[in-house]
Amino acid sequence: MADPLPVTVATTLHPLERRVEPVLDELLQTTSAGDAVSEPVSAPANACSLRSLLAEVALERQAEARAQNEEALRRSIPNGPAAVIPARVIAVVSPKGGVGKSTLCAALAGALDAKGRRLAIDLDPQNALQYHLGVSPDVAGMASASLTGGCWSGLLLDGIGATRVLPFGPVSGQERRALERFLEDDAHWLARQLARMDLTADDVVILDTPPGRTLYLEQVLDVADQVIVVITPDAASFMTLDPIDRLLEGRTHQAWRRDCHYIVNQYDASRTFCQDMLEVLKRRFGKQLIGVLPLDHAISEGLAFGVNPLLEDEDSSARQEILAIADALKSPVRTSALAGNRAS
Repeated sequence: MADPLPVTVATTLHPLERRVEPVLDELLQTTSAGDAVSEPVSAPANACSLRSLLAEVALERQAEARAQNEEALRRSIPNGPAAVIPARVIAVVSPKGGVGKSTLCAALAGALDAKGRRLAIDLDPQNALQYHLGVSPDVAGMASASLTGGCWSGLLLDGIGATRVLPFGPVSGQERRALERFLEDDAHWLARQLARMDLTADDVVILDTPPGRTLYLEQVLDVADQVIVVITPDAASFMTLDPIDRLLEGRTHQAWRRDCHYIVNQYDASRTFCQDMLEVLKRRFGKQLIGVLPLDHAISEGLAFGVNPLLEDEDSSARQEILAIADALKSPVRTSALAGNRAS
C-alpha cells in the first residue's frame, strides 16, 4: 500500500512579515553611473541672444552718455587766446624715460626760491611725482578734476620742502584717452587750467611731463617761461636729442627759447665713458648746460623709505648741485653767466 501524499498547509504571513523585494537595489544595479548623472539644462538660444543684444545696447548707451558729457564739458571751457599766467612756469622734460626726470623735478620744486607758493604739478600719467614729495598715493589728481571740470586749486597737497603738490592721479585707460582728447582739441588747455588757480607773480609752478614728444609736452611748451631738459651721459640718451631739439627749435616764438637749459643726471665720474660723454655734451650745449648731478644710489634707495636726499640731506653733493641749479634759474642773465662757468 502506497504511502499517503504529504498535505501542504498554506501559511498565512502577517503583512509586516512579508519580504519587500529590493526593487530600488535592482534599479541601481541596472542603471549605469553615466545614466544617473543628469545633463545640465542649457538656456534656450533665444535667451542667450537676447542677453548679448541687451549688453550691446547698454554699452552703446554708456558710450553715448560719456560722449555727451565730454562734449558738454568741452563747450563749458572757454576757447580763444591763451590765458595770461602771472606765475613763473618751469617745465621739466626729457627725450626718453629712465633719466630721473621726476626725481629732479621734485628736487627743484623744493629748492627754488619763491616769495609765494612753489607748486609741483604732475602731467605724467605714470603719476610718480607724488612719491618723491612725500604725498599719500592714490589720491585724486588733476586728471579726474579735469574730466569733471573741477578747479585744480582744491586738490593741492602739502609736500616735502614746503611744496604744494598736484598729482596726476589714478585714472582708467578710457579716462586718460578722454583727457587727451581735450588736450588735442584745445592748444591752450593747460594755460586755461593754470589761469583758474589764482596764481600770483610770486608763485613758481614746476611741471613734470612724460618723456618724449606727447600731447602733454605740446601743452607745457605753450605755457613755460623756462624749459629744463634732463639727460644722462650715455649713448641711448644722446641718440634721442635730435628729435627733441627739432621740436624745441620749432618754437621760435616762445619766450623760453632764450631760457632753455640742459641738466646731465646720474653722472658716474669713475667711468671713462661717462667722462667722455660729458665732454661731448658740454661741446654740444655750451652755456645751456647748467648742471651735472652725480650718480647717487641713496636717492633711489631713499624713495623706498619716503626720504628724498636731494631735499633733506644737506651734506649730499647732489643736494648742493640742485641748490646751484635752482640759483641759476633765478634769471636768464644769471643763468647764462653761471652756465659758462659750469660747462667749461
